[in-house]
Amino acid sequence: MIRKTISLSGDSNFLKDLIKNRISDRMIHEIKENSDSGLNIHFEIGNDLKNEITTPSIIIRPWHKQIIPFDLDGCIELHIRDLLCIDPQGKWGPKDISNWINALESNQTLDLENYPIRFWTSKNDIINLIETLIEIPKIPTLVTEVCGRRPWLANDIFLELKMLWRRINNSKLNQIDIIDLEVKEIRNTSTNYNSNPPNLSDLHNLLKIQNGNGWVTQTPIRISLMECLEEIIHFEN
Repeated sequence: MIRKTISLSGDSNFLKDLIKNRISDRMIHEIKENSDSGLNIHFEIGNDLKNEITTPSIIIRPWHKQIIPFDLDGCIELHIRDLLCIDPQGKWGPKDISNWINALESNQTLDLENYPIRFWTSKNDIINLIETLIEIPKIPTLVTEVCGRRPWLANDIFLELKMLWRRINNSKLNQIDIIDLEVKEIRNTSTNYNSNPPNLSDLHNLLKIQNGNGWVTQTPIRISLMECLEEIIHFEN
């Protein structure tokens, strides 16, 4: 494994902090605070590139329907879609999870049919993806969406979140009951989903050369939802 110097540039956000911490913790590569590095990881929220990209780069952007690719030579441009996270402003992930937790806290009724089908992916899977891309000997030119492969209806995810929310609240009150102790598979009723799924073939093929597996998400959605709830609980405490 070749040791690289890596710089991180662009918009500040929680994903940038998580990736920086992972690189630092592994102590395989060196992080430099300026652009004089062998690889740049750049974060951009908008459609205008604020920084000139002069080195091989991994460009990370939140996906939206009107996104315009930068399509730069020698850059992997990732459009992160349906990131499962707490993001009340909806900059890097949908507002869905934040809205649903607020509704659970205030006992509000939600019209879940208004929420679109999501291809949820976890923060941990994104971080693992970046780690794999860092190891590519020569950064190719690639623009791709990044998300999960499985479509999820809002109602199925909300029911899981509601179950976890109930379990946490009952635990705090020392009122755990048999319902909380039941282990159930997450319901997925999106089997009749007919629209075209996101095209992940280019990403999958690139990763398969590197890791032999391609783009395969590893984090169960239940774990990601628990992490979201823990984040809210930690913030409130």
